Amino acid sequence: MNRELYNRINIFFSKEENQIFRGNPVSDEEIDKAQKELHVKFIQDYIDFLKNFGGSYVGVPIYGFNNSEMLSSQTVVDITNEFRENYKQDNRCPIIQESYVISITGSGDPVMVIPSGEILIFYHDSDSQEIYSQSFSELIEKNL
Repeated sequence: MNRELYNRINIFFSKEENQIFRGNPVSDEEIDKAQKELHVKFIQDYIDFLKNFGGSYVGVPIYGFNNSEMLSSQTVVDITNEFRENYKQDNRCPIIQESYVISITGSGDPVMVIPSGEILIFYHDSDSQEIYSQSFSELIEKNL
């Protein structure tokens, strides 16, 4: 995550009305354990975000660990495993099996980081998918 975006996020959280949206920093151990459990390698921007802000709302909910009180307590591991299991039953969205879910849209669609590092939304109502952004940083920039 570049310094400019990091500073914008900090400015967002420095406003009194936004402090409730900030989670708590995550340890390297939590990140390593999650990557092993999910059999993925988190992209560096997501790791940086978690280590600085935990699971937070920045115009879009970003799940991780130590989530803000405005998000559910579900972790990236919980959410990813839930979607993987649900979609495995009818072979929907096979890419989710090698990706990890970092957010959920208001319609309940998973927003995931795919192996290329792009951010993909799978629309469960239409069984279609869309590359929403080219990177995690772009996702934050679009929504912050």
